[in-house]
Amino acid sequence: MTAFEASLRGTAHAALGGDTFAALLQDIRQRARSGEFDQQRYISQDIIERLRDIGIYRALVPRRFGGDECSPRQFCELIEAISHADGSAGWVASFGMGVVYLAALPPQTFARIYADGPDKVFAGGIFPPQPAEFVEGGLQVNGRWKFSSGCMGADLVGVGIAPRQGEKLGLPRMAVMPAGQARIDPTWDVVGLIGTGSHDLVVEDVVVAEDWTFVRGGASNLDEPMFRYPTLSFATQVLSVVGLGVAKDSV
Repeated sequence: MTAFEASLRGTAHAALGGDTFAALLQDIRQRARSGEFDQQRYISQDIIERLRDIGIYRALVPRRFGGDECSPRQFCELIEAISHADGSAGWVASFGMGVVYLAALPPQTFARIYADGPDKVFAGGIFPPQPAEFVEGGLQVNGRWKFSSGCMGADLVGVGIAPRQGEKLGLPRMAVMPAGQARIDPTWDVVGLIGTGSHDLVVEDVVVAEDWTFVRGGASNLDEPMFRYPTLSFATQVLSVVGLGVAKDSV
């Protein structure tokens, strides 16, 4: 354990069981240094499952859905610690804030998402918003979206759409669906953070019900204190602490 990780034992580590979290960080560090994540271009599924087991993906989920309802500070400390072990792992773990990205979904949709537990892994491909036609049952989604970090281990994916209304396109929305309804095209081939697996998502003729879509930038439909925090501001902070974790000197 590094001095930085030891300094968190009373805060972030305590939130996730202390020694179990420390053991996971050590395994992530060793496997990252072996080149495992870079060679395969994604974080291994067993690591995703261990992040799930210790609570990364339920950390910010409201208690009424079975989550831990951690504070923004606690979550940022967790992501910084994981990023100190490996930047790609920290980047992928950062999407444990998926519930914050999705906060403008209707409450009844959240109830369905978390019906069998709060540990859902989310990945998104937002740009460019693709035109989507209104059809019976919702919006018909087609297109390709880049930079879907962590998509290899996701349960849910969200993609950017622009609903077509006659000759006009409506405000950009995100359409959310089970990950199995999207195809992953493994295009991610870069120098840094290659282990994030930020591949393309491809969706073909999937009809998404309107209550599984939301206007990007829309007001949160969750009323816990966490969701009064501006989504994009929090996202900026969470991704910034990935860089802070990577920059910490190992001891």
